[in-house]
Amino acid sequence: MPDSGRITRRGLLGIVGASALAGCSSLEGIGGGDGGPTIDTYHLPDVDEEAEPAVVASVPVDVGSEYLGGARDRIDELLSTLPTPFGPDAIPNGHVRDRLVHAAEDATTAGSEARSAETEFEALQSLQRGRERARYAAAGWAVADEGLTVDDVREERREAVTEAAEFRERREYVGADPVRAALVHARIEDALRWAVDDDPVHRSQQDGALLTVAEWGEAAESTRAHAADARHLQERFAASLPDGAGTVDATLTGAAEALLADVRDRQSSLPPEPTAEDYDTHHWALSDLRWEAESGTDRLADAAGPASAVVDATERLAYVRALERVEERVDDGERFRVESAEDVATLRSEALEALRVALDESASSGLARTVVADVAWRVANGDRNLARLHGEVQASRLDRSIREYVVARAVSFATPWAVERAVEALESN
Repeated sequence: MPDSGRITRRGLLGIVGASALAGCSSLEGIGGGDGGPTIDTYHLPDVDEEAEPAVVASVPVDVGSEYLGGARDRIDELLSTLPTPFGPDAIPNGHVRDRLVHAAEDATTAGSEARSAETEFEALQSLQRGRERARYAAAGWAVADEGLTVDDVREERREAVTEAAEFRERREYVGADPVRAALVHARIEDALRWAVDDDPVHRSQQDGALLTVAEWGEAAESTRAHAADARHLQERFAASLPDGAGTVDATLTGAAEALLADVRDRQSSLPPEPTAEDYDTHHWALSDLRWEAESGTDRLADAAGPASAVVDATERLAYVRALERVEERVDDGERFRVESAEDVATLRSEALEALRVALDESASSGLARTVVADVAWRVANGDRNLARLHGEVQASRLDRSIREYVVARAVSFATPWAVERAVEALESN
């Protein structure tokens, strides 16, 4: 569940999907220049343009510092193959050289982020990205230095995909506590899904052989990194279980089917799409919630696996409930408009408090975290948007941040309800 600008893929798609409903003008603030109140940005909450989410992803398994250290060593090993300095003498083509240098810088940054990560799983994700970017740079340089070819790296990736697919086929859904098992196996399923993606490179001929090889090298490393992480999580999880623990595949499958059926049933009674020509903040919030509530997998056969289906259905149930509650507030006249810096601070504080409440009041804080770690990015993105504003601005220019805070708050408050339904499904199957 992977990571450039530190916005999640689901969050980015949500913004893009909502933007398509009313045009790209929304990205600069909805209804800007409408003659409404102005706000002095000096009085807005003190936020960072590089804001990080208040809640990050995790997995209930001890990953281990030795394994993380091995991933860091792999990054260092790949970067050590690059010439120093990496100048025109090494790669005369400036565009190509810049791409390789940028990839090497990305790898170094990812390694640093892993060291400061709040959770081991967050560190694992950063190191995956670091390995991929380091391999991009190393494979590209190897074209010039060693004559590495596309066929070489394609074959390497094919072998890695085959190994990952074989592991996925034979692995067992071991577990004791069904909720913990769902959380761990969902991460393993997701990693293996990325490992066996069989069409990863779409580079055009005009980009040249060197960058094509670099991308195939990155794809090969991505497969190996994700597959290795999946194996490690499986091994560590199995080792943590009590003697005699069996399999939970039937439990996960039954829970997934029940939750997906619940999602489909609730989707059928969602409120209609807004029809306003000019979207206001509440329209955008409703559109974001609807997009997420209707996205994802509707059938178990299309999911990465039963555990992923359980986690995804839990998140979508939270969005469905949040959509219903925000729709009720809109029907009662709420428009989520702000007229002062204090209004903004209040909405932001409510969103942050809702994240905490979701973790504290859910039947499973681990399952709740899978939902709120995603919407926590919305708060961070809202903060980044605020940080980019300077001077006296129209209140409407804050709409994008307000929309993020409103959605994050609504989904977070809906999370305990969604988690309770998921726990009940897991414990009754």
